[in-house]
Amino acid sequence: MKPRYRCLAFAAVFILPATVGAENLHQAWADAVASHKQLAAAAARRDAAGFNLDSAQAERWPRLDVSSAFTQLDQAPRFAFGGGATSQPLFDNDNFLQAGVQVSLPLYAGGAISAGVGAAEYAAAASEEQYDAVLQDIKLGAGEHYVQVLRAESGLEVAESNVRTLQAHTELAQRQYDFGSVPRNDFLAASVALADAEQRKLQAENALDYARAAYNRFLNRPLDQAVALDPELDIDDLVPASETLESMILTAAAQRDELAALEAEANSLRENSTAIRARSRPQFALTGGYMYLENAFLDADEFWMAGVSFQWNLFNAGRNRDRAAALERQALAVSHTRSDLATTIALQVRRAWNDRQEAEARTRVTEAAVDQAIENLRVVQNRYEAGSSANIEVLDAETLRQQALSNRDDARYKLALAKLRLARAVGAL
Repeated sequence: MKPRYRCLAFAAVFILPATVGAENLHQAWADAVASHKQLAAAAARRDAAGFNLDSAQAERWPRLDVSSAFTQLDQAPRFAFGGGATSQPLFDNDNFLQAGVQVSLPLYAGGAISAGVGAAEYAAAASEEQYDAVLQDIKLGAGEHYVQVLRAESGLEVAESNVRTLQAHTELAQRQYDFGSVPRNDFLAASVALADAEQRKLQAENALDYARAAYNRFLNRPLDQAVALDPELDIDDLVPASETLESMILTAAAQRDELAALEAEANSLRENSTAIRARSRPQFALTGGYMYLENAFLDADEFWMAGVSFQWNLFNAGRNRDRAAALERQALAVSHTRSDLATTIALQVRRAWNDRQEAEARTRVTEAAVDQAIENLRVVQNRYEAGSSANIEVLDAETLRQQALSNRDDARYKLALAKLRLARAVGAL
């Protein structure tokens, strides 16, 4: 067998070295986290929940109000004495100025303030969990796009190898025909197979271009930016292979952010319900202040005051009761949603675990199949050169080699995707 032809036969074994300066998966994650708009939106919601918590906690502190008013009357009011025989003006003119400063400190609010703070704390916790869930979704999305680019690159390499092998075989068939060793049909069949391989190469190039553009879009980059990725994913430690399916389901139930967020949301609604019910209880506050009243009759214009205010809403047509009941039902709905999500997550873990098991088994099988397909092609090529094998056997052997390579790469990258999705399902991404 000619050295050039033998090299082409073995060109199917692809060992992808890390490209100098290539972007690795962890760098891709960092860029996705830094640029993704969904995460920025989740961060804004988390910040808003933090401000709401600050506001709820501030209800426990004193409140200072400053007020002033200028009033214009149609005529100056007067005090009448002795049946109206004599009178004294209340103000110097037909207008007056009043101003005041008042400080109030809640003494007892029926538990409304504490419940409001609790509701805000749970809401802040829920927004934090939601942020973490979005973060993991973005990492999974970036990882999937990363793997899809690697898969498209390997698909193009397989297509290019197929073209090179068929080009060499077509040239050999042409020479054999020129020597009269084979019929012209061998050359024609090889040419058709080569044309078909070139079409698949064009399709692979298009698939790779799209995969790279989709990857750039997900990382908020120009679609046509050059993409060079490190094929070493370094994701084996995300979920230890020794863990059982049952243990991973329990782990997911304990650490999935979505479940924690829904639980916190339900608790926040319950605390809000408690706060609304508390408004029907007596409310006490310590008050104090200063007031200025412009007048002509009183012997002083300035007054200091202190006291305790009391308020009790005895009847409001059931408004507080109905609003509290509505919030309790909303909390119950969220709890039901959480229970349903827990079973969905268990199913996600099971599916991802099964996918990983299948992909691992397929990888072992397809690795062996690649070696066998390469050896089969080598033997058939040698026999064809010696005139003891038919052209169709060479073409079939090359088809088997191409399919074996495609199956191997498909299993490899499906295994990588299964590992990423299993880590996300467990909440460990």
